[in-house]
Amino acid sequence: MIDNKSTVAAGERIKRLRSFRGMTCAELAKRIGCTRPYLSAVENGRYPVSSKILRKLSQALNVTPDFFIATDEPNLEDTETLTREMLNRKMAERSREAVTVGAARSGTRVIPIVSVTAAGRPLAAFDDYPQGTGSDYIDCPRDVTDENAFALRISGDSMEPKIPDGSTIIVAPNMMPREGKPVVAKLESGDVTCKVYQRRGENVILAPYNPQHDVQIFSVRELQWVYPVMKVIVDVYH
Repeated sequence: MIDNKSTVAAGERIKRLRSFRGMTCAELAKRIGCTRPYLSAVENGRYPVSSKILRKLSQALNVTPDFFIATDEPNLEDTETLTREMLNRKMAERSREAVTVGAARSGTRVIPIVSVTAAGRPLAAFDDYPQGTGSDYIDCPRDVTDENAFALRISGDSMEPKIPDGSTIIVAPNMMPREGKPVVAKLESGDVTCKVYQRRGENVILAPYNPQHDVQIFSVRELQWVYPVMKVIVDVYH
């Protein structure tokens, strides 16, 4: 059994933040793709948390991985402010790296994979303008000219078969959404979801491709923004 101070401290922070977000251990375990007993063991300091699970936890709880391993004791009431500051700092660092990488690739532009969003119930939210939450970048298709384009990973089956679970979408915030085409929408609650866009007067209809999932209708006041999905990149080995 591993019971060092860093393992215990990380577990305590995971448990405290999970409770602060109003989630049960079972709910969080399902969201990050592990078993409840394993997550419980991590929270209680019996197992060290792997880097893979740490990344998933940071996405599900809307913080950076540094939150769980920082030496200073965080104030959970200031979590949102802390998250924004850390994301902005990380994004600035990653952007500088991306410019260097892009130049080395003979003009190929790279864009950040900024978060995970659900084709179903949204998994992760981010601020008014997306900020990179990690070191993942992908090459931007040459015909996507939006200088602010970014990528999201999809989790869930409500947009199958056209946008499969595990695929990556390219989003262009400076383009206008089109009727009957997929978009990424940020709800007033802060959640982000991928659906097919339709506009009916003051209402926006967000519909799945998969008929087993429900159509959602929002007033325009309930949406913070709607950005079109320009490309879908599918990992055939997923």
